[in-house]
Amino acid sequence: MAEQTTTAYAVIIVNYGDPSLVARNIGVDIDEDEDALVVLVDNFHSDAARADAEALCRERGWLFVTSPNDGFGAGVNRGVAAARAHGLSALITLNPDAIAPADVLRELGRHVTADPLALVSPFMNTGDGRPHFRGARVNRRTGQMRSGWSTDDDDPEWANWLSGACLAFSAQAFDALGGFSEDFFLYWEDVDISRRAAEQGMRLEIRPDLFVVHDEGGTQDAASDRTKSPTYYFYNIRNRMLFGRRHLRGKDWARWVLASPRQSALIWMRGGRKQAFTEPRGLLAAGRGMLAGAAQLVRRPQPSAPRRLEIAPPVPRQERAESGPLRITIAIPSYRRPEQLAALLAALPDRIAETPNAIVDVLVIDNDPEGSARSAVDATPLNLRYVQETTPGISAVRNRALDECRDSDLLAFLDDDEIPLAGWLSSLVEVWREHRASAVAGRVISIFYEDTDPWVIASGTFRRPQRPTGTYLPTAAAGNLLLDMAQIQHFGVRFEDSLGLSGGEDTLFTRQLVESGGTIVWCNESAAEDYVVASRLTREWATQRAFSAGNGWVHVNLRLAPSATRRLAVRSRFLVGGTARVTAGLARHHYGRVRQHLGHNARGMRTFHRGRGMLAGARGHLYEEYARS
Repeated sequence: MAEQTTTAYAVIIVNYGDPSLVARNIGVDIDEDEDALVVLVDNFHSDAARADAEALCRERGWLFVTSPNDGFGAGVNRGVAAARAHGLSALITLNPDAIAPADVLRELGRHVTADPLALVSPFMNTGDGRPHFRGARVNRRTGQMRSGWSTDDDDPEWANWLSGACLAFSAQAFDALGGFSEDFFLYWEDVDISRRAAEQGMRLEIRPDLFVVHDEGGTQDAASDRTKSPTYYFYNIRNRMLFGRRHLRGKDWARWVLASPRQSALIWMRGGRKQAFTEPRGLLAAGRGMLAGAAQLVRRPQPSAPRRLEIAPPVPRQERAESGPLRITIAIPSYRRPEQLAALLAALPDRIAETPNAIVDVLVIDNDPEGSARSAVDATPLNLRYVQETTPGISAVRNRALDECRDSDLLAFLDDDEIPLAGWLSSLVEVWREHRASAVAGRVISIFYEDTDPWVIASGTFRRPQRPTGTYLPTAAAGNLLLDMAQIQHFGVRFEDSLGLSGGEDTLFTRQLVESGGTIVWCNESAAEDYVVASRLTREWATQRAFSAGNGWVHVNLRLAPSATRRLAVRSRFLVGGTARVTAGLARHHYGRVRQHLGHNARGMRTFHRGRGMLAGARGHLYEEYARS
């Protein structure tokens, strides 16, 4: 393994009963690692077991944390709190029956320190060298489990999850997720936190280059190697229903419930049919688990509103008196659209007047060497700044805006073909004041001509989803985006020059902002209308746009990959994903044509061309949609 920068990390072990298994499995190499802190959380079993656990921690120099026996998730949460009190933010759960070398744990800690929005597990083998964990998947419809891994995690039927037997995460991610759920007690809590992380835009990652030994079942009593304990059956069956109640609604929840008898039987069958006679306690526990799971039918689901992804502590900033005005710059990139720019500038005085306690100026950055925006600027009564950026491409223009506005408190981007609606700027500022986010994103509403081809609208090319105000985002477009300039300068993010003529520069910029520790919040009250020009309302443009979007997404991910190995993995992932989209999209398109279903027809073709763009990007081709002659 290559030499890596040292990273302090905590290993959190939740123990129940005799701690001798932990004593055997935690090696001397971990004790000798100055960057490691072993946190032993003792879920109470007996006075004797607790005394033994405390004595072990004194002997080995570990941190001892007492806990009532309220489950694995609660134990992890207590261990995390203790580790963080000692200043550690790279956190790794490790089962008592798992053996992990110090260099593997150190690399896991380094990974989540460098990428705080990732949850990471290593490969796991049994003690005799057989594969045990290579990633796992849960059926979104039934809850059935199987081994395997989807690189995109976008399979409509099977969803990835990581094992809590060895799971690394950052303190920031832990805060954003609210920790492990303590309702599961045992089993499924790692499935739950994996899916909650994925739903919030975090990444679930497997490290095939790292290996841990896990002889599953070392903490549970059973009559044979195959037979599971009554505890296993009860909580697996009960918690399957709890997971479904937490994550599913409507028809999906009903389908999950209907699958319960069969899935409960399959869980019990993991111990073999003979156990009905050799270990009848397991059958009784399975029945109790079904009854306990059935209680979820009469319980209300928890609210599904996203939690705040506060990925970093507040950035130090110069204090400003509450009565002092904000310095806000509205930056408008422009390229050869003087008529639309003039309409935008005409709407700005009202939007500025709606924004109290602020000094607002306007900056137009003209990317046309011939200065085509000058006529619109000269015609407006606004007091604005006009600059020309001769380097072609939107990235150069946006970076020029960052440079021109270094003394501003806030920078609001608007595209030159948009018209801001009432409350556009004031709503962005209000949400920023409430959350102090690094960026606040608002809506862009596409406006079409009356005779627009219905196929283009049905394709979803111009669909932009709405979200509740306050939703934290993993990325955002820059068409309607407010930036906190103190935080942007603190994190040192810039728009990628190489994407200036291809697009995707705003996606990469905001992804890098979040991964650096910033936050992006949605403001649904801020809206700007985008009057789509006729040249973009054609099927040819829609399919070209889909190709460009797929191609750009690949290149964004390639630029975020920290090493050649990870870039190779990204290319492989998109070769598979692109092929799948080409195949599925073409099939859906032809189905739509045969059934005369416009939505399937148009969206299938859009998926097909997005897949083509991914395949081209995975092979190294960068499509420059905005290339100039």
